[in-house]
Amino acid sequence: MTHQTGRIIHDADSHIIEGRGWLESYASDYVRENLDTGVFDLEMPALDPIIAAADKRLAGDDPELTAALKADIFAHPGKRNMWSAYGAVEKKERSDALKIMGVTSQLVFPSVGAGRFARSKDMDVVYGGCDALNRGMADFCSDDPNLKSVGYLSLRDPEQAQTSLKLALDLGISAIWIASDAVEGRAPSHIAYDPLWAMLQDAGVPVTLHIGSGQNMPSVYMNTGVERVLEGNIGNIETTKPKDLPVVHHSIERWLTCMIYDGVLERFPKLKVGIIELGANWVPASLMNLDMGVSLLGKFDQNLKKLSLKPSEYFQRQIRVAPLHTENTGWILRNVGKDILMFNTDYPHPEGGKDPFGAYERSLDAVSASPEELDNFYSKNYEDYLGL
Repeated sequence: MTHQTGRIIHDADSHIIEGRGWLESYASDYVRENLDTGVFDLEMPALDPIIAAADKRLAGDDPELTAALKADIFAHPGKRNMWSAYGAVEKKERSDALKIMGVTSQLVFPSVGAGRFARSKDMDVVYGGCDALNRGMADFCSDDPNLKSVGYLSLRDPEQAQTSLKLALDLGISAIWIASDAVEGRAPSHIAYDPLWAMLQDAGVPVTLHIGSGQNMPSVYMNTGVERVLEGNIGNIETTKPKDLPVVHHSIERWLTCMIYDGVLERFPKLKVGIIELGANWVPASLMNLDMGVSLLGKFDQNLKKLSLKPSEYFQRQIRVAPLHTENTGWILRNVGKDILMFNTDYPHPEGGKDPFGAYERSLDAVSASPEELDNFYSKNYEDYLGL
């Protein structure tokens, strides 16, 4: 009997794959004309055959490929990734894909859209881009309550962010993705953001950090004086490099430290936080380090004395983490407890693996995870995170 038998399963990480013109179709004329290319150029000629093949299938002109994708939704070799994946760009297909996967509901993130406006010097483009992306994500998920849309919010202007967040909440966005780095000279825990946390807490909508939320390995660390050649799949929109993976959580830990030490999670005890596609191997050490920072140095910081819980207890109460399928999830579970980890597939990104269910199942069985621990991992922690 597999873990899927008789069990509700929610997926805490999936994506749409934005096509050419997708973001533009939800943007104002001004924003449309001033969008950046982004880290991943959707217009590069090398994508022409990949997108053409996907368009052909969606038009109904490649039924054999559609049948193959549905029959082997995670693993069809060389076909499911990105634009050609079943449900990657078409919302009716995505609802069908959930049924094929055996997943009850799924958090749906954008893939490359935010990179086209988030770093603009024009704040009208930044917040107009946020609104366009959020309209698009809400639209993709609008016909199926089991598709949970993830919107994006820039914190570069706290006042404009309030207006943008109100629109996102009115649209029915289920979670809000933000950057983890300090922006415009403000700590992530700056009091200027308190109205945003209040709005999210009152709406029961969590804040989410995702890969891409913070700085990876700074570029100066890539300069070794020796040319290094990295080969990649042109159809893979992920931009994570080998040196990034061991340190991708550093900006996340800085963000969490500020949010806990500076009392944000104390002031907003019902605000939930998701850590998605950033791994979880680091979490056990982070819990210990957060507590150690207060126990060893808390006597020098009067604000830390205002905290009513240990830092690790705020983490347990309010933060949920989606481990990577390549990690030893069973080991992580034994070191963080039953209330933090969430199942995820990263569909249709190839990093999600060919057998996400099997990878997690083998790891959790290796530590003899209890039925309660499995229920929390596959559904209850996700439900708590989203307030379902």
